[in-house]
Amino acid sequence: MQYRKIISLLYLFLALVPCSIEAAQNHVNPLVTVDSGPVIGIIKGESLVFLGIPYASPPVGDLRWRPPQIMSSWKEPLDATQPGAHCPQTRHQDVSSEDCLTINVYIPSLKSEEPLPVLFWIHGGGYRTGTGAYYSSRNINNPTELVDAKLWNRQGIILVTLNYRLGALGFFAHDALDGSQGVNYGLLDIVAGLKWVNRNIDTFGGDKSRVTIMGSSAGGNAVQTLMVMPQVEGLFSAAISQSGYGTTVLPRTRHVESLTGSPSAEKISKAILERAIETSSDPLLAEDLRALTANQLVNANDGLHYPIVDGISLPEEPGILFWQGKQHSVPYMSGGSTYDGSSYKAELGLSPGSLLASTQPYAGAVRAFYGIKTATYTPEVKQLFGDLRYVLSSRHTTQQMNRVAQPGYLYMLSYIPPSERNNWRGAPHSWQKRPLFRDEGITIINDMRQYIVNLVKTGNPNSIGLPDWPPVSAGKIPWMMFGNEPKIKLDIWQEKLELLQRVYEHRITPMVAQ
Repeated sequence: MQYRKIISLLYLFLALVPCSIEAAQNHVNPLVTVDSGPVIGIIKGESLVFLGIPYASPPVGDLRWRPPQIMSSWKEPLDATQPGAHCPQTRHQDVSSEDCLTINVYIPSLKSEEPLPVLFWIHGGGYRTGTGAYYSSRNINNPTELVDAKLWNRQGIILVTLNYRLGALGFFAHDALDGSQGVNYGLLDIVAGLKWVNRNIDTFGGDKSRVTIMGSSAGGNAVQTLMVMPQVEGLFSAAISQSGYGTTVLPRTRHVESLTGSPSAEKISKAILERAIETSSDPLLAEDLRALTANQLVNANDGLHYPIVDGISLPEEPGILFWQGKQHSVPYMSGGSTYDGSSYKAELGLSPGSLLASTQPYAGAVRAFYGIKTATYTPEVKQLFGDLRYVLSSRHTTQQMNRVAQPGYLYMLSYIPPSERNNWRGAPHSWQKRPLFRDEGITIINDMRQYIVNLVKTGNPNSIGLPDWPPVSAGKIPWMMFGNEPKIKLDIWQEKLELLQRVYEHRITPMVAQ
């Protein structure tokens, strides 16, 4: 916590009068005590905000590439009025630190007599960028992209966000390291954050029995992954995945059963080290790896990072475990956008040629259906990328919720702002998260948010005044279409998505057949 500042005695005196969250009603900085010690927040409009609270020990030195450890306690009140440092990443190295495992809590300023439901937001950014204090991973430090909780706090919902380890610091499999507890350190950070909520949210007036996990893109993938991680049993009551990619091929360690087309996690880690060190003749030891700077490792990242199937922290790919009925038995909502492939570009580390090759033995049919003539970043190839990576994942995972006797709600965002209707091919990737933290007065987004609010509060998105949203059933696949108005359509894009489903099933059949 070396970057944290202990507040002055005067500030402390003011904060301790009267010593409770209710103090905010008198314009006194609110103070609460979590299991590690007292923290002082700040009043921001309609919210009481506690930022940058450490939820685990700094993963530095010998704790790098280890599961998160319980945070040591403190006695003096901690200044929780500013976000913590970003976890090391390519875009914002000047404001990053490995001492980054912090959590943010946004509480409605109006006192409630009943414990409030909790929305636990997981940021995206391809597992290599992003921070819990901002909803966008691209323009961090832009004040307009700070997380604004008022839209949720007005509804009587507590919002929680967090940082988790990214890139090679968060997902790394090397023989010199002890991977006996798993190698998905970033995911284990999120698990630790959920455990922190379970231990502490009642202090903030929250209801630990009503915690909904939600995220977009990599955050949506994290939601789908948490849905199949045994470590989080009982820590959340519902899940919402926006443009997750739980059916995407993941790296695997040598300790799990091989799967055709899956890259080696050890080879990926070795390649990162070769770029970070450039030359190395001797076998590397754990202390050699921990002697590398965070920037060396961050700058050696190449393309997106992915969770690793290690058989411990992640038993298998999420899509496979959903199909096997091994997901947690909670209400689930998932969806994508009509042009989710808008984000597809070279820096993601997957070339158009490799993308098309991954559709074998149906590549010819896929090319014909999408009208793909060249293996370049054309709109048609981008459309394929988005449909295969995000939309199929939403459809596939939602369909499997019947296996655990829980409702699965499926949606598609097709709304395009009037100013962009001549420019956008469809609703772009992750655009759906932007209005969720900004009040832009878009009716359809307000409706979409209300469905989410209902799910967070009751486990069911439906309420009076909104069109009925039925869950996916064995015989029907209803999609809630968020276009100019919310409207249910059955089996949209049926021929296309069935083709992509055959592509997916061909790849994973050996595992599903077990």
